[in-house]
Amino acid sequence: MAARAPADRSPAIADQARTPTTFRAQELSFSSGAKLRDECWSELNGAIKARIEARTGPIHAWWATVQGDDQRVKGVAFGPGGLCLAEPAIRTDHSPTYRLSSYLLRGGSLRRKAIEHRPPPGPARSRPTAGTTPGPENRYLPPPDSRAAPPIKISASARRVFGYLPAYAQRLLQEPFLDGQEILRTEWHYEGFDNNGWPSELANYTFVLAGPAQVTVAAGSMIVPAGHTVATAHWSLACYRGDVAQRIGQ
Repeated sequence: MAARAPADRSPAIADQARTPTTFRAQELSFSSGAKLRDECWSELNGAIKARIEARTGPIHAWWATVQGDDQRVKGVAFGPGGLCLAEPAIRTDHSPTYRLSSYLLRGGSLRRKAIEHRPPPGPARSRPTAGTTPGPENRYLPPPDSRAAPPIKISASARRVFGYLPAYAQRLLQEPFLDGQEILRTEWHYEGFDNNGWPSELANYTFVLAGPAQVTVAAGSMIVPAGHTVATAHWSLACYRGDVAQRIGQ
């Protein structure tokens, strides 16, 4: 089992066509014996959790994970009120504290799209067969004459995790960042079962992209049924997008 929640900052992207890159899944790191999100969340101070929920509202997606050598816990939560991150910090007098960073959403701006991705076994098709009607998982496909936008600027480790998402979910998360909006936060978390470096199941998966104007989130679970590979894994996901009204902290 494993849990990861690193973050990075990314430069702005030049204005280009609106066809996003579809990233490919790569091998993932798993740490046996690592504390899972439930145990880590229980270690967060109750006052900190109350401050988080005061900013997010009813929580739609969340995780907590150990961060740093001192084994203190970082918590991340997302809800209709916005995205909130509680990160361990040290005061000037060297006493421990928490730094809360938030992306507060404009009321009524949050949109949600449920995705049930159930491809058949065998090689995943990149395009629908001629004469068929694309399902939701294929609606990301661009018109034949469209130009590809440059890939969003996220780290190699982030791309490794992001590439597991169905292509349609990848599009939904990327769209607000294809016109030059800077990605200020890239956050993710997964827990699951390892099969020689490739997950057979991701029970808790969340990926967040946050910019000055929008936040996008994918949260759900993945399983690789018998006879399938990660290329044809089955997903149950909710994808969210909201407009940022105010930023607090980083």
